[in-house]
Amino acid sequence: MIRSALLVSALAAAAVLARLAFKDTAADAHASQAVPAVSVSLGTATVGDMALGFEAAGRAEAKASVQLKSRVDGQVAEVAFQEGQSVHKGQLMYRLDPAVYQTAARQAEGTLARDQAQLVKLRSDADRNEALFRQGFIAESVLTQSRADLNAMQASLTTDRAALDNARLQLGYCNIVAPYDGVAGATQLPLGGAAQANVTTLVVINQVDPINVSFPVPEARLESLKAALHRGAVRVTARAQGGERVFAGALSFIDNGVDAASGSILAKALIDNRDHALTPGQFLAVTVQVDELRQVLSVPSAAVESGVDGPYAFVLAHDTRVALRRLKVGAAAGGRTVVLEGLQPGEHVVTSGQSRLRDGDAVNIDAAPKVSP
Repeated sequence: MIRSALLVSALAAAAVLARLAFKDTAADAHASQAVPAVSVSLGTATVGDMALGFEAAGRAEAKASVQLKSRVDGQVAEVAFQEGQSVHKGQLMYRLDPAVYQTAARQAEGTLARDQAQLVKLRSDADRNEALFRQGFIAESVLTQSRADLNAMQASLTTDRAALDNARLQLGYCNIVAPYDGVAGATQLPLGGAAQANVTTLVVINQVDPINVSFPVPEARLESLKAALHRGAVRVTARAQGGERVFAGALSFIDNGVDAASGSILAKALIDNRDHALTPGQFLAVTVQVDELRQVLSVPSAAVESGVDGPYAFVLAHDTRVALRRLKVGAAAGGRTVVLEGLQPGEHVVTSGQSRLRDGDAVNIDAAPKVSP
């Protein structure tokens, strides 16, 4: 009996051990089939002002551009600027050989001096003839002729003075100056070259501060743009392709007709370009601000997903798990979307890896939660 009891006890203990071993194996198998944590990036729900507008592809244009030409014929005696450098209004750019015009000015001065001396003589003759006529020593015709000669010389002096002014003006035109502040291009007439008045282009000067930026406005945006312009200045920013620097300015022009072929209308903005970093002809990414929302809650637009039941986002509910949250969203601009309902300031939302997530899944965070742009 004792031996039988011991045998039964041993068999029972073995059965218990086998059952426990089976449970551990099953648990291990289940654990090996568990879904691994998904790697994600996070953004943050924040409160702040949000600018609303649209983007367009634009091109920089000189505010003014002039082909500098001479106003007189002549040979280039001096090129007084450096190509590609900034120039100032009134700065000497070219000097033409003044010899011919200096001679003409001296001739005009001589003619004026001669006629002035002749005028003195004729006035003296006229005064003397007046006295002689009153005394009856000369005929009236002699007095009349004397007066006519005096008047003719006075008219000649007027012509002489005009001729001298013109000669000096032509001489002054030998110095060719910049009409405004700008940037000079390459000289198109070298030292010794012959300039033909109002024909030969010497150099092109572009006014680039501020600089114009032209861009197309979609017809659908025209109403909101005009409404914004009616409220005040419309802020416009521009960024060079591949660049990080943002250049700011304001809308300055809207064309008077929509292009039927493209469905857009031409607009321009004046952009600050004090250091001449932007160059005419350069392509730019343009952002036009038509409104601004004050102190709204927003998240990175990459966090907002669209579903059958509307927009949603995955929110970091615990340190390692996410929860699917239905959202009510508003406007989107600048890479962020306004959230009207569904989130609180400071909550962290998934901005990448959502396609592999389900409600309650565990996640690995690629980087610390941050405010995405």
